[in-house]
Amino acid sequence: MTCLATELTKRGIKFDKVERRVRYLNLLLFYSNFILMRCRCFPHVVNRTCKSVLGAITKLDFAANSAPEYVPTIGPQPRSFLDAIDRDPIATVRTLVRVTRSSSLRCQYFSEILKTLEKKDLQLLRDVDIRWSSTLLMVERAILLHEAIDKFLESEEFEELHKYQLTEVEWDALEAFHRILSVPHAFQQKLSAEKTPTLCNVIPSYEAMAKVWEAQQHKYPETSHIIQAGLDKLEGYRDRTDLVPAYVLAMSKLIESAHFTQT
Repeated sequence: MTCLATELTKRGIKFDKVERRVRYLNLLLFYSNFILMRCRCFPHVVNRTCKSVLGAITKLDFAANSAPEYVPTIGPQPRSFLDAIDRDPIATVRTLVRVTRSSSLRCQYFSEILKTLEKKDLQLLRDVDIRWSSTLLMVERAILLHEAIDKFLESEEFEELHKYQLTEVEWDALEAFHRILSVPHAFQQKLSAEKTPTLCNVIPSYEAMAKVWEAQQHKYPETSHIIQAGLDKLEGYRDRTDLVPAYVLAMSKLIESAHFTQT
């Protein structure tokens, strides 16, 4: 280091500036390696993956609390799955939930419809952008109350809500969205344990989740492009796990523990 300082001094270069630069580059290299090699929260990764899927099926701007009410486009009724996506049934359901729950009169009328249908008095659920799986739960509840929602929107009491009526094609699309979003939700719940270590299950869960989605792509080709958005995001995070030895180490410890338990 002394020889380097002497040579730099001869050339008129201040050594302290070079030293600071070298230290900065070393720090930058260390920080970059830290970012690449850190263990990521799998449920958070799944949530990011769900966001990619949702971005392919709905306008996420309307999920914000301050977003204006979404009004479905006026035109020919959707006849295909892609037509249904263009009308954005998720945004339609979200707005319907919002305008219904904002009025005690509408809530009461909806409860009376459920009572007439001899259904359990359940509320419509509204998704929250920062809450994991909330869109899935909103869609799931809407599907469960499908019949009641149709009768509610056909009522002459609230003609201003007729514009939110969903066609059978749109209900079928919601069923497809529910099927797709249920996959990451299941794995998210599995790896969200509070007391049991789950790091050893991360890589197998990446692979299993991808396989389930790929099977859905083959079985329901019309949803392939939606699922692919999630697979692309998932693959990006999966590739990063190869740089982190902790995942494989955790798996080996699990296998070792299982071996000693059996013997």
